[in-house]
Amino acid sequence: MAQRDRLGRLLSTHPVETGRYRRTGGTALAVGVLGGLSMAFLIAVPDLVIARLLAFALIATLVGLPIAAVQLLRAVRHGRSETFELYENGFARRTATDWRGWSWDEIAVLRTNPEAADTPAVTPLDGLIRTLGWNFRCSIRLADGLRIRIDGYAAEGPLIARELLAHRPDALSTKSARIPITLTVSPLAAVAFGIPLVLLYRHLNGTSSDEIGTSSLVTEAFAMIVCIVGLVMSLTVFVLMLVAVLRVGTEQDSGAENDRHPTDTPPGAEEAV
Repeated sequence: MAQRDRLGRLLSTHPVETGRYRRTGGTALAVGVLGGLSMAFLIAVPDLVIARLLAFALIATLVGLPIAAVQLLRAVRHGRSETFELYENGFARRTATDWRGWSWDEIAVLRTNPEAADTPAVTPLDGLIRTLGWNFRCSIRLADGLRIRIDGYAAEGPLIARELLAHRPDALSTKSARIPITLTVSPLAAVAFGIPLVLLYRHLNGTSSDEIGTSSLVTEAFAMIVCIVGLVMSLTVFVLMLVAVLRVGTEQDSGAENDRHPTDTPPGAEEAV
Protein backbone atom coordinates (compact mmCIF):
# COMPACT_ATOMS: atom_id res chain seq x y z
CA MET A 1 0.00 0.00 0.00
CA ALA A 2 2.88 2.39 0.76
CA GLN A 3 4.27 1.87 -2.73
CA ARG A 4 0.93 2.72 -4.28
CA ASP A 5 0.54 5.78 -2.09
CA ARG A 6 3.82 7.26 -3.30
CA LEU A 7 2.62 6.97 -6.90
CA GLY A 8 -0.31 9.25 -6.17
CA ARG A 9 -3.74 9.17 -7.76
CA LEU A 10 -4.60 6.54 -10.38
CA LEU A 11 -5.16 8.26 -13.74
CA SER A 12 -5.88 5.42 -16.17
CA THR A 13 -5.66 1.66 -16.69
CA HIS A 14 -4.54 -0.06 -19.89
CA PRO A 15 -5.25 -3.82 -20.10
CA VAL A 16 -3.30 -5.98 -22.53
CA GLU A 17 -5.16 -8.44 -24.75
CA THR A 18 -2.92 -11.34 -23.72
CA GLY A 19 -5.27 -13.91 -25.25
CA ARG A 20 -4.41 -12.61 -28.71
CA TYR A 21 -0.81 -13.76 -28.28
CA ARG A 22 -1.99 -17.34 -27.84
CA ARG A 23 -4.57 -17.15 -30.62
CA THR A 24 -2.30 -15.63 -33.23
CA GLY A 25 0.64 -17.80 -32.12
CA GLY A 26 -1.45 -20.96 -32.22
CA THR A 27 -2.82 -20.12 -35.66
CA ALA A 28 0.65 -19.37 -37.01
CA LEU A 29 2.00 -22.58 -35.46
CA ALA A 30 -0.75 -24.61 -37.13
CA VAL A 31 0.04 -23.00 -40.49
CA GLY A 32 3.77 -23.60 -40.06
CA VAL A 33 3.38 -27.22 -38.95
CA LEU A 34 0.95 -27.93 -41.78
CA GLY A 35 3.42 -26.43 -44.24
CA GLY A 36 6.27 -28.49 -42.77
CA LEU A 37 4.29 -31.72 -42.92
CA SER A 38 3.26 -30.96 -46.49
CA MET A 39 6.91 -30.41 -47.45
CA ALA A 40 7.93 -33.65 -45.73
CA PHE A 41 5.25 -35.55 -47.66
CA LEU A 42 6.20 -33.98 -50.99
CA ILE A 43 9.88 -34.68 -50.35
CA ALA A 44 9.25 -38.30 -49.33
CA VAL A 45 7.14 -38.90 -52.44
CA PRO A 46 9.05 -37.02 -55.18
CA ASP A 47 6.81 -38.46 -57.92
CA LEU A 48 3.95 -36.34 -56.52
CA VAL A 49 5.94 -33.11 -56.26
CA ILE A 50 4.17 -30.11 -57.76
CA ALA A 51 6.27 -26.96 -57.78
CA ARG A 52 3.38 -24.70 -56.82
CA LEU A 53 2.30 -26.87 -53.89
CA LEU A 54 5.89 -27.11 -52.66
CA ALA A 55 6.25 -23.32 -52.89
CA PHE A 56 3.05 -22.80 -50.87
CA ALA A 57 4.22 -25.31 -48.25
CA LEU A 58 7.63 -23.59 -47.99
CA ILE A 59 6.04 -20.13 -47.64
CA ALA A 60 3.65 -21.42 -44.96
CA THR A 61 6.58 -22.86 -43.01
CA LEU A 62 8.87 -19.84 -43.36
CA VAL A 63 6.10 -17.42 -42.37
CA GLY A 64 4.15 -19.46 -39.84
CA LEU A 65 6.93 -20.81 -37.62
CA PRO A 66 8.76 -17.49 -36.98
CA ILE A 67 5.49 -15.70 -36.21
CA ALA A 68 4.44 -18.55 -33.92
CA ALA A 69 7.77 -18.40 -32.08
CA VAL A 70 7.51 -14.65 -31.48
CA GLN A 71 3.84 -14.65 -30.43
CA LEU A 72 4.06 -17.68 -28.15
CA LEU A 73 7.18 -16.33 -26.47
CA ARG A 74 5.31 -13.10 -25.86
CA ALA A 75 2.37 -15.08 -24.48
CA VAL A 76 4.72 -16.65 -21.93
CA ARG A 77 6.36 -13.32 -21.09
CA HIS A 78 3.09 -11.39 -20.64
CA GLY A 79 1.28 -14.18 -18.78
CA ARG A 80 -2.43 -14.85 -18.52
CA SER A 81 -3.33 -11.25 -17.73
CA GLU A 82 -1.48 -7.96 -17.74
CA THR A 83 -2.54 -4.37 -17.14
CA PHE A 84 -0.54 -1.15 -17.11
CA GLU A 85 -1.61 1.66 -14.79
CA LEU A 86 -0.66 5.32 -15.02
CA TYR A 87 -0.44 7.37 -11.82
CA GLU A 88 0.39 10.96 -11.05
CA ASN A 89 3.93 10.12 -9.97
CA GLY A 90 4.68 6.96 -11.93
CA PHE A 91 3.29 3.82 -13.50
CA ALA A 92 2.61 0.21 -12.52
CA ARG A 93 2.29 -3.24 -14.08
CA ARG A 94 -0.33 -5.64 -12.78
CA THR A 95 -0.33 -9.34 -13.63
CA ALA A 96 -2.41 -12.28 -12.45
CA THR A 97 -0.02 -12.86 -9.53
CA ASP A 98 1.84 -9.60 -8.92
CA TRP A 99 1.69 -5.81 -8.83
CA ARG A 100 4.73 -3.56 -9.12
CA GLY A 101 4.99 0.18 -9.42
CA TRP A 102 7.79 2.59 -10.32
CA SER A 103 8.19 6.32 -10.04
CA TRP A 104 9.17 8.38 -13.07
CA ASP A 105 12.71 8.71 -11.71
CA GLU A 106 13.18 4.94 -11.82
CA ILE A 107 12.94 4.90 -15.63
CA ALA A 108 16.50 4.53 -16.95
CA VAL A 109 16.06 4.05 -20.71
CA LEU A 110 13.12 4.40 -23.08
CA ARG A 111 12.99 3.10 -26.64
CA THR A 112 9.75 3.95 -28.39
CA ASN A 113 8.17 5.74 -31.30
CA PRO A 114 4.45 6.19 -30.55
CA GLU A 115 3.86 7.98 -33.88
CA ALA A 116 4.38 4.65 -35.67
CA ALA A 117 1.08 3.37 -34.25
CA ASP A 118 -0.81 6.15 -36.06
CA THR A 119 0.39 5.03 -39.50
CA PRO A 120 -2.64 3.73 -41.45
CA ALA A 121 -2.64 0.16 -42.77
CA VAL A 122 -2.28 0.46 -46.54
CA THR A 123 -1.05 -2.98 -47.63
CA PRO A 124 -1.98 -6.50 -46.48
CA LEU A 125 1.41 -6.64 -44.75
CA ASP A 126 0.45 -3.55 -42.72
CA GLY A 127 -2.75 -5.30 -41.72
CA LEU A 128 -0.83 -8.41 -40.64
CA ILE A 129 1.56 -6.29 -38.58
CA ARG A 130 -1.37 -4.65 -36.79
CA THR A 131 -3.04 -8.00 -36.22
CA LEU A 132 0.13 -9.27 -34.55
CA GLY A 133 0.50 -6.11 -32.45
CA TRP A 134 3.82 -5.24 -34.09
CA ASN A 135 2.74 -1.77 -35.25
CA PHE A 136 3.85 -0.22 -31.96
CA ARG A 137 6.49 -0.98 -29.35
CA CYS A 138 7.72 0.64 -26.18
CA SER A 139 10.73 -0.82 -24.39
CA ILE A 140 11.42 0.36 -20.84
CA ARG A 141 14.57 -0.39 -18.85
CA LEU A 142 14.27 0.48 -15.19
CA ALA A 143 16.98 1.48 -12.75
CA ASP A 144 16.98 -1.99 -11.18
CA GLY A 145 17.67 -3.58 -14.58
CA LEU A 146 14.15 -4.89 -15.17
CA ARG A 147 12.89 -4.57 -18.74
CA ILE A 148 9.24 -4.03 -19.65
CA ARG A 149 7.84 -4.19 -23.18
CA ILE A 150 4.57 -2.73 -24.39
CA ASP A 151 3.21 -3.43 -27.87
CA GLY A 152 0.09 -2.95 -29.97
CA TYR A 153 -2.01 -5.31 -27.85
CA ALA A 154 -1.99 -2.86 -24.92
CA ALA A 155 -5.05 -0.61 -24.82
CA GLU A 156 -3.92 2.90 -25.82
CA GLY A 157 -0.31 1.80 -25.81
CA PRO A 158 0.92 4.98 -27.56
CA LEU A 159 -0.71 7.03 -24.79
CA ILE A 160 1.40 5.16 -22.23
CA ALA A 161 4.55 5.85 -24.25
CA ARG A 162 3.73 9.56 -24.60
CA GLU A 163 3.08 9.83 -20.87
CA LEU A 164 6.43 8.21 -20.09
CA LEU A 165 8.21 10.51 -22.54
CA ALA A 166 6.44 13.56 -21.12
CA HIS A 167 7.86 12.85 -17.66
CA ARG A 168 11.24 11.43 -18.72
CA PRO A 169 12.24 12.90 -22.10
CA ASP A 170 15.88 12.57 -21.05
CA ALA A 171 15.51 8.76 -20.84
CA LEU A 172 14.86 8.37 -24.57
CA SER A 173 17.71 6.30 -25.97
CA THR A 174 20.06 8.16 -28.31
CA LYS A 175 22.85 5.58 -28.45
CA SER A 176 23.86 4.32 -31.86
CA ALA A 177 22.64 0.87 -32.67
CA ARG A 178 25.27 -1.84 -32.60
CA ILE A 179 24.96 -4.61 -35.13
CA PRO A 180 24.69 -7.90 -33.23
CA ILE A 181 27.03 -10.66 -34.32
CA THR A 182 23.98 -12.84 -35.02
CA LEU A 183 23.01 -10.40 -37.78
CA THR A 184 26.18 -11.47 -39.59
CA VAL A 185 26.26 -15.14 -38.64
CA SER A 186 22.60 -15.97 -39.33
CA PRO A 187 22.75 -15.29 -43.12
CA LEU A 188 25.83 -17.51 -43.34
CA ALA A 189 24.00 -20.23 -41.45
CA ALA A 190 21.02 -19.84 -43.79
CA VAL A 191 23.32 -20.36 -46.79
CA ALA A 192 24.92 -23.37 -45.08
CA PHE A 193 21.51 -24.98 -44.65
CA GLY A 194 20.12 -23.79 -47.97
CA ILE A 195 22.79 -25.24 -50.27
CA PRO A 196 22.40 -28.88 -49.16
CA LEU A 197 18.64 -28.39 -49.12
CA VAL A 198 18.67 -27.45 -52.81
CA LEU A 199 21.08 -30.26 -53.69
CA LEU A 200 18.99 -32.85 -51.86
CA TYR A 201 15.80 -31.62 -53.48
CA ARG A 202 17.32 -31.76 -56.95
CA HIS A 203 18.61 -35.26 -56.30
CA LEU A 204 15.28 -36.54 -55.00
CA ASN A 205 13.28 -34.77 -57.68
CA GLY A 206 15.53 -36.10 -60.46
CA THR A 207 15.64 -39.71 -59.29
CA SER A 208 12.79 -42.20 -59.00
CA SER A 209 12.03 -43.72 -55.61
CA ASP A 210 12.92 -47.20 -56.94
CA GLU A 211 16.43 -46.08 -57.81
CA ILE A 212 17.04 -44.39 -54.48
CA GLY A 213 15.78 -47.13 -52.22
CA THR A 214 13.52 -46.88 -49.20
CA SER A 215 16.23 -46.43 -46.56
CA SER A 216 18.13 -43.79 -48.55
CA LEU A 217 14.86 -42.01 -49.34
CA VAL A 218 13.96 -41.78 -45.66
CA THR A 219 17.47 -40.62 -44.73
CA GLU A 220 17.56 -37.91 -47.39
CA ALA A 221 14.02 -36.77 -46.54
CA PHE A 222 15.01 -36.48 -42.89
CA ALA A 223 18.15 -34.54 -43.86
CA MET A 224 16.02 -32.13 -45.88
CA ILE A 225 13.71 -31.56 -42.92
CA VAL A 226 16.73 -30.79 -40.73
CA CYS A 227 17.99 -28.32 -43.34
CA ILE A 228 14.57 -26.71 -43.58
CA VAL A 229 14.33 -26.28 -39.80
CA GLY A 230 17.86 -24.83 -39.67
CA LEU A 231 17.09 -22.50 -42.56
CA VAL A 232 13.87 -21.29 -40.93
CA MET A 233 15.60 -20.67 -37.60
CA SER A 234 18.49 -18.80 -39.25
CA LEU A 235 16.14 -16.57 -41.22
CA THR A 236 13.99 -15.99 -38.13
CA VAL A 237 16.99 -14.81 -36.10
CA PHE A 238 18.15 -12.60 -38.97
CA VAL A 239 14.75 -10.95 -39.43
CA LEU A 240 14.25 -10.37 -35.70
CA MET A 241 17.73 -8.84 -35.30
CA LEU A 242 17.30 -6.70 -38.41
CA VAL A 243 13.91 -5.40 -37.24
CA ALA A 244 15.37 -4.61 -33.80
CA VAL A 245 18.29 -2.67 -35.28
CA LEU A 246 16.07 -0.75 -37.73
CA ARG A 247 13.58 0.05 -34.97
CA VAL A 248 16.30 1.50 -32.76
CA GLY A 249 17.54 3.56 -35.69
CA THR A 250 14.04 4.88 -36.37
CA GLU A 251 13.59 5.82 -32.72
CA GLN A 252 16.92 7.65 -32.74
CA ASP A 253 15.97 9.60 -35.88
CA SER A 254 12.63 10.53 -34.33
CA GLY A 255 14.32 11.63 -31.11
CA ALA A 256 16.90 13.68 -33.00
CA GLU A 257 14.16 15.36 -35.01
CA ASN A 258 12.31 16.25 -31.82
CA ASP A 259 15.52 17.67 -30.35
CA ARG A 260 16.02 19.88 -33.38
CA HIS A 261 12.41 21.08 -33.29
CA PRO A 262 11.27 21.05 -29.64
CA THR A 263 8.46 23.50 -30.30
CA ASP A 264 6.60 24.99 -33.22
CA THR A 265 7.82 28.50 -32.40
CA PRO A 266 9.28 30.02 -35.57
CA PRO A 267 12.92 31.13 -35.50
CA GLY A 268 13.35 34.66 -34.21
CA ALA A 269 9.94 34.77 -32.54
CA GLU A 270 11.43 35.03 -29.05
CA GLU A 271 13.70 37.87 -30.06
CA ALA A 272 10.72 39.65 -31.60
CA VAL A 273 8.78 39.39 -28.35
